[in-house]
Amino acid sequence: MDKKFSLKKVYIVTTLLFVVIILSTYLLLYSLTSNLKVFFLFTIYTIFLLSCVAILFYGIFHKLTLFTNELLRTLENMVDGNISFFKEQYDETLLSQINHHLHRLYSILETAKNSAHTEKLRLQELISDISHQLKTLMATLRLTETSIERDILDSNKLQSLLHTNTLLLNKLEFLILSLVKISRLETGIITLDPSCQEIGNTILTALENVILAATEKKIEIVFNYSEEYKAYHDSKWTSEAIYNILDNAVKYTNENGCISIEVSTLESYTKISIKDSGIGIGEAEIPHIFQRFYRSPSVKNLPGVGIGLYLAQDIITRQYGFIHVLSAPNIGSTFEVFLINGDASE
Repeated sequence: MDKKFSLKKVYIVTTLLFVVIILSTYLLLYSLTSNLKVFFLFTIYTIFLLSCVAILFYGIFHKLTLFTNELLRTLENMVDGNISFFKEQYDETLLSQINHHLHRLYSILETAKNSAHTEKLRLQELISDISHQLKTLMATLRLTETSIERDILDSNKLQSLLHTNTLLLNKLEFLILSLVKISRLETGIITLDPSCQEIGNTILTALENVILAATEKKIEIVFNYSEEYKAYHDSKWTSEAIYNILDNAVKYTNENGCISIEVSTLESYTKISIKDSGIGIGEAEIPHIFQRFYRSPSVKNLPGVGIGLYLAQDIITRQYGFIHVLSAPNIGSTFEVFLINGDASE
């Protein structure tokens, strides 16, 4: 049995059906009346009716054929990337409406494709730049190591070389961590297993990773945590998210600055407030800081790849939480992390 649907077949079958019905009616009418005049009038009426039906079906078939051909042409042009075929005019015909929506869909897909291509190029540039810096650092570390071995008896020179080594190792650590973050971002290895658990230890784990950098800049970190607060979260990855926020706070806070962390509970959320006395963020930039690879023009000279906050938001959002930012230039920033609290998650 042929299951393929065809408008032409429908047209032929319908026409044949009409012919059979008319012939049957002829025979029935003739057998009942045996009147040639009635038969003749009915013949004229039948011819007129069949002509009207044939014209109607032909018009529908012709319109559908034109519509289908035009739609296929539109789709073929979309596949070929030919944007010039779209007409700006818009009317109430079905084809025009479909064309209009296809144009919108095409624009969205093109924007997404261009964005993905731009991000891919940006990622390639970042990896290439980080790889180059790693090679340079390793070469410099080898030179300083040779110098240390040669000048080990000169205490002043040795101290200077050790200080240089410390700086190089810090930068090496930053570059390796950047590669790790990029790897997590691109391979999608962030797998969360959230549960209702105490949040204090998660924050302390994040703090341990920034204490050394904060101490070097003489930044005071205050964490008042007098009672236990529970939140629905994955401890490992939430610690990574909080670390990324704290890392930025340390990076963009000047020497002798201050960072404070406070935890409080709301009706449905546990709130973690991370406040710094850093350079702050302009109001116009706040909507962009969680975008992949975004970096403010004001911090281009500072180390960073622009994915820390993106990862932080991704991790928190996957746990049905969110991040709110309050900031002003030269005053500081407050990042408020909201996680579903213990009572709401049960």
